Amino acid sequence: MSTTNADNLTKTRELIRKGWEEVASAYAEDRSGIFKHCADRLLDRLCPHPGTSLLDIGTGSGAIALQAAERVGSEGRVVGSDIAASMLRIARQNAVKRGKTNLTFLEMDAEHLGFSDASFDIVTCGFSLFQFPNMRQALKEMERVVKRGGQIGLSNWGTGYFSPVADMQRKLFQDFGLRPLLTNPITFKHDELQMLLEWAGLTELQLESDEMEVWFKDPQAVWDYNMSMGPFPVMLRRQLTADQSESLHERFIEKVSAIASPQGVRCTFHLLYALARKT
Repeated sequence: MSTTNADNLTKTRELIRKGWEEVASAYAEDRSGIFKHCADRLLDRLCPHPGTSLLDIGTGSGAIALQAAERVGSEGRVVGSDIAASMLRIARQNAVKRGKTNLTFLEMDAEHLGFSDASFDIVTCGFSLFQFPNMRQALKEMERVVKRGGQIGLSNWGTGYFSPVADMQRKLFQDFGLRPLLTNPITFKHDELQMLLEWAGLTELQLESDEMEVWFKDPQAVWDYNMSMGPFPVMLRRQLTADQSESLHERFIEKVSAIASPQGVRCTFHLLYALARKT
């Protein structure tokens, strides 16, 4: 990798970190319930048993880690890692509220994990893979720290992300000339994700699509969901003036209002779970 590319990835990584520091409280509210729901669904597929050691990468406010701590019991061990200190503070508070003593949270870059080889029985990563500037490096780190015979479980956005809003906002962002902070795709197709996992040397791949219907209270709640995603407010602030941001907000509300009903705004989140094993 050239020095220029490495510098660009470092700058992007720092922008992503700052974004998540900024939105930690709003993100942790998880008003739609999607992250808790998907944490349960991913762990149902992995079936961690009492005594299991589990690492949750990009843990955020601890949706997966907290549920995993329940499942592995006092004999087990769960570690949640994240690059954003504000997220980890919230996750630790959540662990204390639940009285979890088998759960630790550490500030750590997913592309450079501070663990020895073969440290965990299971490694999980929920909706974070695409946010690691070097996804392949992050996957290699997951493969390195999981034990032979251990599992890696990922939850990802599938094609369509959340419809019908995703297509509408993508076109609107194009009208404003907005460019994503990351070149990684937000969503994955089965074959794309399978190729990445195979490249990392993982086997026994299982990929499964799923959907979750979510009702947002009103168009503003949909906008607030976007603003609770770390890279989004950073992208707006860096690329638009205050007036442009306000205009984007107004047009977004106008477009989403066209599909709203008295019950709110119905969206379908498209999910893609991936399980793999280190042999």
